[in-house]
Amino acid sequence: MVNFKWQFPEMPPSMPNQEPMEREFFVDEPINTRIVRESIQNSLDAGINRRRDSNVQTPVRVRFALSGIQYPLPEERAVRYLAGLDEHLRSVNGLDSDIQRRLNSGRVADGDMPFIVIEDAGTVGLTGDWEQYDDTNLSSARDNHFYWFFRNVGRSAKTGNENGSWGLGKWVFPDASHANCYIAVTRRADDTLLIGQAVLSKHSINGHRYAPYGYLSVEGENGLALPLRRSEPEHRPYVDQCIDDFGLKFRNEPGLSIIVPFPKTEYAGEGEAIDTHTLLTAVVHNYFYPIVVGRLEVTVDGGNGEPEINLNADTIDEVVGALNLRDDGERSAEGYRHLFALSRQALELPLQSYTQLSAPPSATPSNDKSGNESRNVIKLRDRYENGEILAFNIATDVRRKGESGRHPTEFKVYLQRDDSLDAGHDFYVRGTLSITEIDLIGKRRARTLLVVDENEPLAAMLRDSEPPKHTTWRPQTDRVTRNWTAASRRIEAVRRSPNNLLSLLEAPPEGRQRDVFADIFPWSPEPGGQPNPSSKRGTPRVSPRRPLKIPPAFPDFSVTRSETGFRVTGAANARTPLEDGDTVRLRLAYEVSRGNPLNSYQKEDFRLLGPGALDVQVNGAVIQEGDGNRIDLLISGPQAFEVAVQGFDRRRDLHIRIEKIVGENAEATESADDP
Repeated sequence: MVNFKWQFPEMPPSMPNQEPMEREFFVDEPINTRIVRESIQNSLDAGINRRRDSNVQTPVRVRFALSGIQYPLPEERAVRYLAGLDEHLRSVNGLDSDIQRRLNSGRVADGDMPFIVIEDAGTVGLTGDWEQYDDTNLSSARDNHFYWFFRNVGRSAKTGNENGSWGLGKWVFPDASHANCYIAVTRRADDTLLIGQAVLSKHSINGHRYAPYGYLSVEGENGLALPLRRSEPEHRPYVDQCIDDFGLKFRNEPGLSIIVPFPKTEYAGEGEAIDTHTLLTAVVHNYFYPIVVGRLEVTVDGGNGEPEINLNADTIDEVVGALNLRDDGERSAEGYRHLFALSRQALELPLQSYTQLSAPPSATPSNDKSGNESRNVIKLRDRYENGEILAFNIATDVRRKGESGRHPTEFKVYLQRDDSLDAGHDFYVRGTLSITEIDLIGKRRARTLLVVDENEPLAAMLRDSEPPKHTTWRPQTDRVTRNWTAASRRIEAVRRSPNNLLSLLEAPPEGRQRDVFADIFPWSPEPGGQPNPSSKRGTPRVSPRRPLKIPPAFPDFSVTRSETGFRVTGAANARTPLEDGDTVRLRLAYEVSRGNPLNSYQKEDFRLLGPGALDVQVNGAVIQEGDGNRIDLLISGPQAFEVAVQGFDRRRDLHIRIEKIVGENAEATESADDP
């Protein structure tokens, strides 16, 4: 008889006590979003490996099945998948009430076992030597997907053309279970394997300490957890029974099936239930691009007896239209419909219709080569104003530390004006993964899509800038600074490209505008003019248009005008020129008749960051933090430093304060406050 049960390794006295920390990286995401994002990410990566190995172009298929909620596995069949788990669950704190009730009744298998299934096809499955437990001096570990999935935490062998990289995403499977465990069936070309994993906490039983990570497995030499293998005659009945018990559909082609027992389908918290609606909504938001381009198909079986819902390139519009989505914004049905149309049209654009740029665009044209290209962008204004889709192929380069040469690379930006929008809709895709927490185009009435192909060297650098959730690009991360040279400026330039392109396309024609600064800088009366009548302390000073009088109070910075804002650069003859690592602090407020304007700032006036923020564009620096009327900028490229802010009330005077911080010292300059 096969001894197939849950086993946790005992910890020797020399091993320190440590709790799993994976959840901390995902705690601010709803559980349905986590399970969709991470499971499909792994499936698409496995699909990439299949394409690389065999040049197969068929889409990856992912299936979410909730039928195990309405039709749970009967107790007499469930017990074989829970053997040995009871004593370990009893020794940990904070168990779900249903699991605790079951244990109080005698065992966790007391009663039927609900479950959900997540499985994929069109992938390679978890290939590799299932007995490998270390990658020191083993070159074969690179392609051992079984080893990296089950025998590593916080480590990954994934490369730049894959979506994941942290080795933490698989934690979402035990996190979705009230019993903190899952069962996996991986179908490979050479065999089908069955194994389970649990992530509890460090716990003790009868004075013996046990590690948090346990396995539903057979025990090999040295206590190594080994899977059941269908190729073994003694194991085959167990594997086949598991496939039948949980109704696995993808049986005859390579892939991975995950079974989550006791799922958190009604998890506490708004929007966190695992159901058909939340799963489909999360799939659309995170993976619209690979679906629209035909690289991904998703099926959801709601378990309610109704037909499965198939989400693919042909059905995505219909499915989204049937979802109960919000009425407006990026995540509305109408917003998605336009996004899908933009994505489809982008796929059909011929190469000659792209505008080629040799570097990411700046918001303000200069006299260099990129400045000439920026002026070429400006020539596209009529097409932009008419609502045409504009496509840009933008070149840049990246350099790994330790390498002498740079790697040329590129990315694409698509944009389209839409006057029906109250705020811009911007989307960012690396490979097949949506980077969902970047929002940079503010109140611009346009829709933009930035795409980085997974095979571009830029994709590897951007992946290193992402947190474990892979939802944003952070230029100043440890992995970026450790692996890449001069990366922060390039990452920031890529992020800002859609917004900078819109700045060039939406800016007014160049020409002399004598009174353009009168709306934002302190007012000085002309001869014969009348002073501002307001005299009450703290009262905003509203002035008519008048010629600009720039105060000579910025020895280290140059301030120039724009239509509804200003631009700051380092002064050419600065007393102390900017250097890498310096911090520039910018504080702004509307002028008042008396007192310090900065003390009278109100959040209702404007915001530099966050919802409803002004248009803030930064080059040669990275925004570290900000709060209402203040932003701190970490200098990463002194020669290219530039910050432009637009969107102020034209009727109000603006007070500007600039501080350059070197170490703990700050040198402050500010605009004159004279009437």
